[in-house]
Amino acid sequence: MAAHAILSASGSSKWMNCSGSILAESGMPADEGSDFAREGTAAHELAEMCLISQRPPESYIGVEVEGWIVDEEMADHVSKYVDYCNMHTGKKYYELRVDYSRWAHGGFGTADCVAVDDGVLNIIDLKYGTGIKVSAQKNSQLMLYGLGALEMFGDEVDVVTMTIVQTRLDHIDTYSIRAKDLLKWAEDEVRPAALATMNPDPTFNPSPTACRWCRAKPVCRALAKHNYNLTLSNFDNLEEPLLVQVPHTLTADEISKLVPKMDALIGWARGVQQHAQRILFDGGILDGYKLVQGRSQRKWVNEKDAETHLIKLLGDESRSSKLISPAQAEKLLGKARAAEVTELCFKPEGKPSLAPESDPRPAIKPDVATYFADIKE
Repeated sequence: MAAHAILSASGSSKWMNCSGSILAESGMPADEGSDFAREGTAAHELAEMCLISQRPPESYIGVEVEGWIVDEEMADHVSKYVDYCNMHTGKKYYELRVDYSRWAHGGFGTADCVAVDDGVLNIIDLKYGTGIKVSAQKNSQLMLYGLGALEMFGDEVDVVTMTIVQTRLDHIDTYSIRAKDLLKWAEDEVRPAALATMNPDPTFNPSPTACRWCRAKPVCRALAKHNYNLTLSNFDNLEEPLLVQVPHTLTADEISKLVPKMDALIGWARGVQQHAQRILFDGGILDGYKLVQGRSQRKWVNEKDAETHLIKLLGDESRSSKLISPAQAEKLLGKARAAEVTELCFKPEGKPSLAPESDPRPAIKPDVATYFADIKE
């Protein structure tokens, strides 16, 4: 398992915005990791293999990488990152460990791709997730990678260019900064933030940026107080329905102020619930609560035996079939033949979803009654 710095580049959005996060996380169990994280690890390993060997990702289809079998979809997405890296000239380094401990004690990280050419230091970072589109603009993780790389190649560098390649969202974003300005940022912001985390009585500063990936979120008193003051303190009796008859209902203006806070509140609430379950699972006591067996659905003990028996009992009625989706068909046909089904499918309009005004998608017209036809009085 790869080592991780306490003041890590990937965790910089936490400790640079909330110095108390390091102390708060110190007693929390490590993340178990998810299938999404394991898939991302495999994609990074595949990318490194391809860049070093200069073999296309497609040549690894069917090969197990980091416990994950490379399929056509992964190969296709990783190839976009590999192609982008190969576009750059100069001396290149892959999965390069960079050290920025001059500004943050023990600070180091691993840059996916570093290319140095003609006074320009390129930091290229592969993001394999699809949940959030990641911006490269003043991205502290990439800037810390840039600092660490400057420690190695500083004499050759005038400009540091940092790029996010988020292949599954077709998103490439680049941010450039003069090397001297990056060093000034390190002195003005990184060093003070790192020193603040060592204070025995650090400051807690809850915010969406700092709290999103913080493991201490479920037990953080500062966050709980922040969220309570943010919304719940506005209501005298939480046992009563939030929306009652006018004039006691929330106004459109109040709702518009609450909506952008919901993601942080929901994430915090889920974290508290998961931590409560963990306490009970570990044998602890939580007054008023217990662990119970969740609901489940019946399964066949042996599907082949069940299939044989059901065919005797029910004949053709024992099986059901469903046409595969356009995406599944294209995957089975491969890129060379995918166009053969293009005219057979269409993409319907998605249902309206709430988004901030900063979202690049155009606003839809207010006449959306047809989307709510299924709602009954």
